[in-house]
Amino acid sequence: MNTKGQVTIFILVAIMIVSVVLIFFLWARPTYFSDESKELGFENCIRDAIEPVIDELGETAGFANVGFSYLYGGQEFVYLCYTNEYYKTCTVQVPFLRTNFQEQIGKVMEKKINVCYDNSINDLKSQGYSVTSGDVDYEILIEPGVVRVEVDAPMTVDSQKFARFNVRVNSPIYDMVMISTSILQSEAKYGDSDISEMMRFYPDYIIDKIKRDDGTTVYILESKVFGTKFQFASRSLAWPAGYN
Repeated sequence: MNTKGQVTIFILVAIMIVSVVLIFFLWARPTYFSDESKELGFENCIRDAIEPVIDELGETAGFANVGFSYLYGGQEFVYLCYTNEYYKTCTVQVPFLRTNFQEQIGKVMEKKINVCYDNSINDLKSQGYSVTSGDVDYEILIEPGVVRVEVDAPMTVDSQKFARFNVRVNSPIYDMVMISTSILQSEAKYGDSDISEMMRFYPDYIIDKIKRDDGTTVYILESKVFGTKFQFASRSLAWPAGYN
C-alpha cells in the first residue's frame, strides 16, 4: 500500500509539472516569443534586416563597396573577369565568389545584428524581465535555397537561457552564384559563354547577356520566383575597333 501511494503521488506530481509547462507556453507565454513562430523577436529582426541586404549585394556582384567596374544603364557592373589586352581571355578577379558574398553580407550585417540584439535586450527589460546579455558572434552561410545566419548571443531571460540562434531566409542567391561561377569559368577559358544552355538547365532564372563595343560583356541574372538579381561584367577575348 505504501508503494502504491508513492507511485500515485509521483504520477500526480508529474501531471502537475506537465500542466504548468503547458499553461506557460499555451496561455502565459512571455511576449518576447512571436505569436507566429515562437521565436525571439531578435531572430525576426535579423531576418527582416538581411533580406534587403541580399538583394542589394546581388546587384553589385556581392560587393558592399563597388570597385573596378563598368558603367552601363546608369549602374556599376563589377568586373569579375577581366583582361586589358586584345585577343586574350580574361582572368577571374574573385576566385571564390560564394565565400566573398558570405563575407560581404557579414560585414554589412555586423552592425545590424548588434542593433537587433541590443533592441531585444532593451525590449525585454522594458517588459519587466530580468535579462543578462553577453558577447555576440555570428556566421553567414549561403546554401541551396537559403541563407543561414548562425548567431551565438548569450541571453538569460528570467530563468530561461538562450545561446545559439539559427535564422533561415529563403533565397536563390546560392544558385545565382553557382551559375555566375560557371559563366566566369567559360569566359576565362573560351572568352564567351552559352547562356541559352544554362537557362535550359536553370529554368527559374533569366540570364541577359549584353555585349559592348569595347569587348565588355554585361551579365544580368534574375530569379523568376524571388526577383533577386545578380549582376556583373566581364572583358574577355576582345578585338580592336574596326577588326573584321
